[in-house]
Amino acid sequence: MNCIADIDDAIQAAGLTEDEVLRAAGAGARYLYNIRYGYRPLTPKFVNRIKQAIAEVKRQRRMEAREKATNGKRPWESRSAAQYRMAIAFVAHAADVKPAFILEADPARRATADPLWLRAARLRRIALYIANQYLHVEQADLARAASMSKANVSYAMKDVEDDRQSDAEIEAIIRAVEGAFEA
Repeated sequence: MNCIADIDDAIQAAGLTEDEVLRAAGAGARYLYNIRYGYRPLTPKFVNRIKQAIAEVKRQRRMEAREKATNGKRPWESRSAAQYRMAIAFVAHAADVKPAFILEADPARRATADPLWLRAARLRRIALYIANQYLHVEQADLARAASMSKANVSYAMKDVEDDRQSDAEIEAIIRAVEGAFEA
């Protein structure tokens, strides 16, 4: 990259927009415009910043794609799925059950007549709430991690919020989480 045309080619070859590369490089939106029209010189330092910015934006895009590609079955490939699994582990510990008890109760089964499935579903809802509210995992990412629809995750969040005041177990688990964040 010795000239502005090389920079333009590199940005286009990476499939990025000029704005996102400039933003990642910490340059103003009109920086390349000013170079193109001779208001600023093209320095080796700026060329290096552009190269690094292109690499960083491409890395972020790969991470986002990997994050969205997982369906929760391989949590080591997704930060959101791993956070959801950690919330499952915490809730399972607090409820004195194994995490597998919650994870093996498939949400798609909707076995509402089975009291064990209902217990696992209730604990799953609490874990979803914790992952969203305290670990800041977006509901769409939680839906992928839990193999649920976005609407079902939203309903689960609302159910936990509604039941929080009247259900001592939910309140105790959430207070334990809050205690960890207060310290």
